[in-house]
Amino acid sequence: MLITGWLWCLAGGMVAGLLAGMLGIGGGLVIVPLLIYLLPILGVEQELVMQMAIATSLATIVMTTLSSARSHLKHGQISWFWVRRLIPGLMVGAVLGAWLATLLKPEWLQRIFAGVLMILAVRMLIPQRTGEPLTDVSKRLMALISACMGTLAALVGIGGGSLTVPLLQRLRVPIRQAIAVSSVGSLSIGLTAALAFIVLGQRLEGSAGLLGYVHFEAWLAISIASVVCAPFGATLTQKIPVKRLQLGFALFLVFISVNLVIG
Repeated sequence: MLITGWLWCLAGGMVAGLLAGMLGIGGGLVIVPLLIYLLPILGVEQELVMQMAIATSLATIVMTTLSSARSHLKHGQISWFWVRRLIPGLMVGAVLGAWLATLLKPEWLQRIFAGVLMILAVRMLIPQRTGEPLTDVSKRLMALISACMGTLAALVGIGGGSLTVPLLQRLRVPIRQAIAVSSVGSLSIGLTAALAFIVLGQRLEGSAGLLGYVHFEAWLAISIASVVCAPFGATLTQKIPVKRLQLGFALFLVFISVNLVIG
């Protein structure tokens, strides 16, 4: 990989790591657009760019969210009640999403990705409900919702924090706990989906630098930078006012979605 490719991947990994720690997202909202631009420069065939951008993004999410989840655990923000209700469904959905991503045409994947960001951007601008967390939600309903979220997250290469944070806010979970639980959920999605993409992409093993659908060198560069920066993002979460965190998350999604649509 060229030096410029390494530098772009390192820069993207730094941003992804900070966002993972601060907002509980896996960084795919940054990494997927970055890889869509970089992979053709790195010699990847155009028809494989979208699938590989998604797979590589999910693989980097494993490292990013592992680091941020450890930091949130250290700060005592992870609610294991919600972890137990979300993780199984997220993992099942992640496998289904990875499989679907290998079947759909690249242009459809890109349209779905842009559409998801638009919806998330609007959703995050809706004020959070206040009051005590709603802990009496049906386990079966939570399993179904989390499976759908895991499928969508793996299909477009995001960790799922953009989906789980709004859901937990809807259930009146405090924003910092929602972000912490989301980091664990993103780790589960990333790990499960990345393994699925590696298995499903065995036919690509002959290409240099590939591990299934995962571009190994891009994964390595992005992961190094994101792991270093994720703890700083988690620390910032403890210091930045809640309203600023919510507004920052919403504005970030608006910026990315608009750029994808007009680009």
